[in-house]
Amino acid sequence: MSEVGFGVIGVGTWGRLHAEVYASTRGARLQAVCDADEARAVAVAEECGGAAYARYDELLDDPMVQAVSVVLPDFLHAEACLAAIRRGKHVLVEKPLATSEDEALQIVEAARTAGITLMVDFHNRWSPMFCALKAALTVGDIGSPRYAYYRLNDTIYVPTGMLPWAGRSTVAWFLASHCLDTLLWLFDARSAAQGGQGDLPVRLNCVTRSGVLTQERGVSTPDLYLTTVEWRSGLVTLIENCWILPEGEPSVFDLKCDVIGSRGAFHIDGSHHGAARLIGSGAANPDVLVAPRIHGRPTGFAAESIRHFADCIARKAEPMVDGIDGLAVTRLILLMEESAKRGCAVEVGELYAT
Repeated sequence: MSEVGFGVIGVGTWGRLHAEVYASTRGARLQAVCDADEARAVAVAEECGGAAYARYDELLDDPMVQAVSVVLPDFLHAEACLAAIRRGKHVLVEKPLATSEDEALQIVEAARTAGITLMVDFHNRWSPMFCALKAALTVGDIGSPRYAYYRLNDTIYVPTGMLPWAGRSTVAWFLASHCLDTLLWLFDARSAAQGGQGDLPVRLNCVTRSGVLTQERGVSTPDLYLTTVEWRSGLVTLIENCWILPEGEPSVFDLKCDVIGSRGAFHIDGSHHGAARLIGSGAANPDVLVAPRIHGRPTGFAAESIRHFADCIARKAEPMVDGIDGLAVTRLILLMEESAKRGCAVEVGELYAT
């Protein structure tokens, strides 16, 4: 099997992981990287291999690049994805697919028309914890799901230090996108939408609060979103996303998920599980699940989702999560914003229709 040349558009914290994965995956070759910070692109290219560019149109003009990862701020996804598709490049885009329904539809349609593979990097579908939950639901270990609580929060460092563009986004786009896709996957919403087994969201109510980030930190974005989703079966899910946890937390993120069924329950602690703990001048929970490096090689479920894309391109196979899944999540986040603005619940329409 010949190697496939991959490019990475945006090599900040998460884009660097994409570059490292391609550089260390059999059948893949890191052909090029680009970043608006050209020095950063050069540094990553020198370490991982490939050419370095400051503009992604230069990367896309490289005939040896057959597929790309788009790892840019969420509001820039659409332009880069469409440019890559026009040049015949397969696309893995970080979540969310796009921040408007129109842009998401454009990307999905452009990829379909061009015969391009399009994947959205919802990496929780590769998480050992959520895969174990999915298996338990599939065989009926906890009976019929009746209630689910999903918390995914970040410390205030993320919107004030890690993401210089946080004021042009929200914690809903950054974190709720993961939560929503995970729930849609766990409860087989896409299958249900096509007339098969599964469950579908029917009503959504969202509350937001602002003040800490806008007034105290000068970042124009809400502090938190609290979203209740009602499902066709009677299942109720509560999703909590906030960006103002204190920086003293032992992990930059806080993930908990509890699913209560008619005959049992399943509990996930994805951040404070205690598998590893570092005590020094402070306390920290080293990453052993998401993207740890083992003997210099990126591993963990966040790396596995990227390797899945590389494998699909090499084998000409369809990815486990595609642009239509991304479209569904974009539509739900827009409904969250609508509900919060109107101060009432909103009905959920067709999520997967194109």
